[in-house]
Amino acid sequence: MKSITKHLNLERISQRLSDVFTESETLARATQFVQRRSPLTGLMFVQALVIGFLKYPQASLSQLAQECARLGFSISPQGLHARIQQGSVDFLKVLVEHALQQLKNQIALPITLLHQFTQILVVDSTFQTLPDSLEEPYPGSGGKAPCACLKVQLVYDFLSGNLSQLAVQSGRATDQRYTQYLESVTAGSLVLLDLGYFRLASLDEIVRKGAFFLMRYRYRTVVCSLEGSRVDLLAYLESQGPAAVERPVQLGTASDTPVTCRLITVPVPREVAEERRRKVKRNAQEHGTTASERQLRMLGWSIYLTNIPEEKLSTTQVIAFYRIRWQIELIFKFWKSYGGLDKLPGVRPERVMTEFYAKLLAAIVSNFLVAPIRLPQEECPEHEIGLFQVRKILGDFAQDLLEKGFDPRVLQAQLEAFYLRIARYGYKQIRRKNPNALARVAHLSTANSPLA
Repeated sequence: MKSITKHLNLERISQRLSDVFTESETLARATQFVQRRSPLTGLMFVQALVIGFLKYPQASLSQLAQECARLGFSISPQGLHARIQQGSVDFLKVLVEHALQQLKNQIALPITLLHQFTQILVVDSTFQTLPDSLEEPYPGSGGKAPCACLKVQLVYDFLSGNLSQLAVQSGRATDQRYTQYLESVTAGSLVLLDLGYFRLASLDEIVRKGAFFLMRYRYRTVVCSLEGSRVDLLAYLESQGPAAVERPVQLGTASDTPVTCRLITVPVPREVAEERRRKVKRNAQEHGTTASERQLRMLGWSIYLTNIPEEKLSTTQVIAFYRIRWQIELIFKFWKSYGGLDKLPGVRPERVMTEFYAKLLAAIVSNFLVAPIRLPQEECPEHEIGLFQVRKILGDFAQDLLEKGFDPRVLQAQLEAFYLRIARYGYKQIRRKNPNALARVAHLSTANSPLA
């Protein structure tokens, strides 16, 4: 079992974690959450809330007050409620930003095919409904959407497991306007994008940075041959056979900045196409429009766009790589289903947002701890962390943090026990018939398999 810790720098991990929590004292005063000497210090407040939510994702004020008591400070639920003001929101928000920068791992997935890229950045967002009292700072998108809603934009580096970038926006903000992720893109990076981020200018900037993109085709985007003549995409699709095919194309017209890339098309099973059509029709109906016959017919194919050269990734490998994008959905699921981020009690804005940032900080800490051991060992990419199993182990680890504090030497021993427990109890059963995305990529490192 100790093989899981042999490649981990436990001293570095414990020091980084200790530094983030001990820095909370300075940040508490800088944000004026703590303005005078008080038994309830910034560190104690963070320990009670963040570790409290790691233990109990739906912790009440009474439970959080009991966590304070375990730390040596007696406070009633009403007294803790009184300390939750705009200062606590500002304090935890700054601490989240600090933790995001400091809690970075230096271990990358040991699969050769992945290391053609310096980063594998997955960009996506998730929504969180808020009480109506937060409608002014976080308005919803209108229509049948909630009055108040926020959106979390996340840039996740699948190669290292690090959270590269995180932004909190109003629910009204569109993904297409979120271009800050480009700041994280460096030469040699691969960027996996959802359709909502489709923007020719952004793709052009990725190319100019010496990086690569991979995403689905967005309906109505102009596709031209390399000579500049417009391609009737539906006619092209319907002229192809049952296998995946590709061709070089340009996206956009001469009035745009054309982006040269590979167009890869894959016919999907009839039942998949029909389910896609039902969703598009339902979405159009909700918005008072009608999906065109052309659009519905094109849903019979998966269409990928990428500028990755064929000598780097074959057609089959490109399709397998796109599946990596779903790893960010697992992160969001962990945050919400197991981290309590989808349930924010109360209506008072300060209480809601204090709990939001405390749970977000707990999520960042969880990711930092779990990311280095996504593979139990190099030879087992088919193993996958079980979210439910890891959640229970994290809860017990949080109790140890509460009792023993953040001395790096003590923390290092706690971390070793934590990782060994995950090695024994934290992984799912191997899925031979339906391998995970990482297992598919690992297999394609040595063979151009039809797994995709």
